[in-house]
Amino acid sequence: MLRTSQICRNVLLALTLGGMLAGCGGPSDPGGSAGGEEDLTLLTIGTADRGGTMYQVGSAIAQAITQEDSSIKINISASSGSGMNVHSLESGEIDLALVSGDVAYAAVNGQDEFASPVELRAIGAVYSSVSNWMAPASSGYVYVHDLAGAQIGVGPQGSTSDLSARVAVASLALDEQDTALVNCSLADGAEMLKEGKLDVVHAFTGMPVPSLVALSEEMPCRVLLYTPEELQAILEANPVYYATQIPAGSYSGQDEAVDTFGVKCLLCVSGSMPDELAYQLTQALWAASDWMGDEHPALADMVREEFLCEDLPISLHPGAERFYEETGAL
Repeated sequence: MLRTSQICRNVLLALTLGGMLAGCGGPSDPGGSAGGEEDLTLLTIGTADRGGTMYQVGSAIAQAITQEDSSIKINISASSGSGMNVHSLESGEIDLALVSGDVAYAAVNGQDEFASPVELRAIGAVYSSVSNWMAPASSGYVYVHDLAGAQIGVGPQGSTSDLSARVAVASLALDEQDTALVNCSLADGAEMLKEGKLDVVHAFTGMPVPSLVALSEEMPCRVLLYTPEELQAILEANPVYYATQIPAGSYSGQDEAVDTFGVKCLLCVSGSMPDELAYQLTQALWAASDWMGDEHPALADMVREEFLCEDLPISLHPGAERFYEETGAL
């Protein structure tokens, strides 16, 4: 595939982000047009708070699809994360949503916060969300199980960072030991830790987490560990998760890889999206998948064809499935 220069990508990104003010204030119109251009499809993608990976990934995906298919323009909508994105997609406020695999699974099965099943379908997997715990090096914390009685920043309420932190805390019985879980954005959590208002912060998103990178560069920090037995217990109780690692050097002062758990993050749409539009989006995402890892490290897995469309926790949209079958990926 021919690639444009980095300068062209930056220009396209600026143009894409420039539409945010126009696109984030109300429901989008998947079949609509802008500026009198009848062939331009205007869509909005739901991301997360600006201190995490999901927002940056959403920006990169919007840029990539716009670059690969000039008939599509994608605006970016910040949110509290996966749960809010599913609800916004269901209500028609957005057209595409980044959704962590565990939340997507709960949505289509009517579990947890979803009172009834949601007609949610995947275009493809775009990155892996990974459990990261970070504490000041001076705290003495080494393992997650050391956090009994600690003040923990766990991300926005209902976000995957929040939900996965609660899974780990319950598995390690920390919730029985006066441990306080504080909902805050990932960026605010990092600031509160620097100010001494929190003892540790947790993020469950793509690697590396921007707010934690900045935190580790501003003060000596340690990435906390799970024991092999603790990880096994979490994985057995939550089959959507899988074992993975935080690579060495992801954060300042982190010299060794850290064993943890993760889940695929999906680009989702409503099951009611027209098949041809879903096919068109999948085709554009596929065309960009071999260079998107160069734009953001979290997207490096997209270069592997099977990552996009295999072992997903929910079904592909029929339009996306048809594209992957035609390419031989399925």
